[in-house]
This record gives sequence, structure tokens and C-alpha cells, in this order.
Amino acid sequence: MESGKDAVGAPSQAARPTISEQLAGFWSGVSADSLPDEVLAAAKRFILDTLACCVVGARTEAVEAILRALEATGERMQGPARLWGRDGMLPADRAALVNATAAHALELDDFGGCGHSGAVVIPSVFAAAEQTGASGRDVLVSVVAGYDIAARVLEGAGGYRRHNDLGWHSSGTCGSFGAAAGVAKLLGFDADLFASALGIAGTFTGGTWAFLADGAMTKRFHPGKAAETGVCAAYLAQAGMTGPHHVLDAPWGGFFSTYAPMISEPDLAVAELGQSFRILRSGIKPYACCRTIHAPVDSLFLLMEAFSASQEEIAEIIVHGNQQTVLQFDRMHVGNLLDAQFSMQYCLAVAALRGKLDLDQFEPLQTNNPEVLRLMSITRIVPDRVLGPTDYAAVELVLKDGRRGERQVRFAKGHAENPLSSEEVEAKARSLVEPILGRLATDDIIDFIGALESLPDIRRLSHLLVPGDVLRL
Repeated sequence: MESGKDAVGAPSQAARPTISEQLAGFWSGVSADSLPDEVLAAAKRFILDTLACCVVGARTEAVEAILRALEATGERMQGPARLWGRDGMLPADRAALVNATAAHALELDDFGGCGHSGAVVIPSVFAAAEQTGASGRDVLVSVVAGYDIAARVLEGAGGYRRHNDLGWHSSGTCGSFGAAAGVAKLLGFDADLFASALGIAGTFTGGTWAFLADGAMTKRFHPGKAAETGVCAAYLAQAGMTGPHHVLDAPWGGFFSTYAPMISEPDLAVAELGQSFRILRSGIKPYACCRTIHAPVDSLFLLMEAFSASQEEIAEIIVHGNQQTVLQFDRMHVGNLLDAQFSMQYCLAVAALRGKLDLDQFEPLQTNNPEVLRLMSITRIVPDRVLGPTDYAAVELVLKDGRRGERQVRFAKGHAENPLSSEEVEAKARSLVEPILGRLATDDIIDFIGALESLPDIRRLSHLLVPGDVLRL
């Protein structure tokens, strides 16, 4: 056999480290002290935002369905990890499943990375950290590792738009790697175990966009399943199960060749590894709808401000996008929450009328408002543009007096290039958490996260996320 080749002609393991091995080799050796201050500060922002999303999403239909299913299969509400925003404790993998679903249940969670990295990574890391009593410093570095690897896997798979255009929901497909990475780091894995955890996660991961056809709950479930898969993968590796170290780059059966055929760019998964931390590319949502709609919403706000126009003066709203814009967001019939959050017509109509687009504009739905219906009826999407990987649809506003204008926002509010301020992030968290946990608990949560690197046991924070809980250490 030719030296350096295996039986099918692919480079042998000895030739060079696989992508998983490179990722694992770096992150298994990173300490919180070696991370830049801005990276740790970003992790705190995303932790606060994600925990708030978990608390408010804890009693949604998707979460209730999961808990009923667990009960029906004999799962007892016992374990080391808390369910946030409600009473109950479960084993680490099950708690990650429930809390990650809650984080994504209302379309409020962060964006970028694997799509919704916070919803997948943070519940996974916290579930394992509660079991071990890990420190806040360990949680911080583990969250950063999970964000980094989740994003890098998606970049290697062709990037968000191209990977999702194939029908995959990247929060599910790539999120499992981020969850496994975060838990592997939290549990202190060496490079070999770390790579095995990634390999196990990658052999059983998925999630498709079929939910758009009828507004099914499965979109909310995808981050939950990815989190559960990642947690299980890490604990399986710890218990001795080996995972394929070539799970990402195997020419046959690898994640990139199977989930991203013809579009993958594997080298991007390790580009600037250790120099560019992908958590810094994620963002926090100001609006409770699909992130791709945020830029058109901002464009509409800017046009209305420029014309000093009220919604009553609007004659037509034209959204200039591509065929994918039509496929995902051209939705005149709004029958449930998910329909509304993925309806360009609904989101722009309510934004024009209310001047904002927070959760109150979606719950309850505003579809019985005649002005919302009028504005929806005069909003249309035309697939007349070529959109690059970082481009968003433009909005053309036509007023009844004949004035018209067009705007295309590149970095919508909340993007890493146009971030929410610390005050805005805290205000969002307070608006979600205080009605459920109260002001004093919310104050304590914010204070604990602000000083997370000095917290000796993460359970001192997590118990605050349960209504009326008492600290049990």
C-alpha cells in the first residue's frame, strides 16, 4: 500500500490532524486566563440573554409537550440540573433538552454562530456544570469553546445561507457540535476525548426546515435536540465510547461531504483558530422574529423616519429579495406564533403600526386589527435581487402622496457590527425575567453574571432561575 494512504486512497490519520483533532487540540488546552477580556465579556452578555429567553420560554407549548413525553416514557423529575423558569430537576441531557427548547421557543434568542448558538450551547454547559458544581470561570471558557466550534462547523459547511438553502436547519445540524464542545471543555477532556465527543455528536445530528409548511413546533425543538445530543456525546466519550475523529472531513460519510455536498469549505472551520473567536460574531435580537426579517424592519423604520410618515400614509411596501426570501417569508396567512415570526408581511405591518416588534406584538397575534390586515395586504416580496452571504433584502416604501424611497440595511440592530448596548441587553433581560422571577431575583441574576469569573459554584446562579427555589448545595 502506498505510504501515507489508507485502503481507499484517503490520507491516513498520521498524515495530518483531522479538523476535529485541530479544534479539539486547541480548545482542550485553553484556559479562561488566556482568553481576551472582550471574549469573556461577550460570553457574559450571551449568557444573560439566553437565560432570560429560557425563563420566559419555559412554559410554552413546545416545552410542555417535551415534559409530557418524558413523563409518558417513565422519566422522573429527578436529577442534578434545574429547569429554568419553572420547578423541576432532570438528568443533565434531559435538562439541556428542555432548557434549550425553552430558549428558542419564542424566537428571542441570539443569532449567528450555528444559527442560534446560545440556545444550544449555554443550556448544555450549565446542565453539566450543575452536575459537577463547576465554577463560573469554567462555565465562561466552556461557553466560548461551544460558540467557537458551532460557528466553525457551519462555516466549513458552506456558511449559514448555503447550508440552510439545502433544507438543513443549522441550529440543529451544527449546534450538536457546539454543545458537545462546550460540555467536553467543562468536563476537562484531553484532546483525544474531546475529538471523540465531536465525532459522536456528528454521527447523529440533524434538523430540517419542513416546519415552515405548517408552522409546526419542531423548529423550537431543534436546539433542544442538538443540546441533548451534544451532552450525551460528551458523556459517552467520557465513558469510553470512541467517536470518529474524521467526522467532519471524511470524504464519504463525513459531515461536510454528507450535509454540505459541493458547497463545503472545510479549511474555514480552522481558519484563524485561536486568533479569531467566533463568539464575537454573534448578536442579540431586539425583535421577536426570525433574524433575517430584522434588516427589512430596520429599513422600514429608517424610511418612515426619513419621510416623517405614519403608517396611515403608506400605500405600498415592496421587499426586494431573492427566491429564498419568498420561500421563507412570503406568508399572508398567519395562523400561529411561528407563522407570524416568519411572515414578512406580518412583521412589517405590525412594526409600521406599533413602531416596535417585541413579544407583545406577537402574543396575542394582531391579525384581528384592520390596520394590520391593510398593511399586510399592501406588502409584497419580489425576487429581483442577487443576495450575497451577508446581504439582506431591501425595502421600498411608497406613500400615498407619491413619495417613495428604498433602503437596504446591512447590519441590523443587534448585529456584532451594530450591537445592542449593555443597557439594552440588560433592559431586554429584565423585561423577560422580572414578570416571572421578580425584581430582586432579576437583580441578583444580573449581578452574578456580571461577576461570573469569581463565582465558585454555578449553582449559586442557576437556582435563582427557578421561581421560589432555595439554594441546595
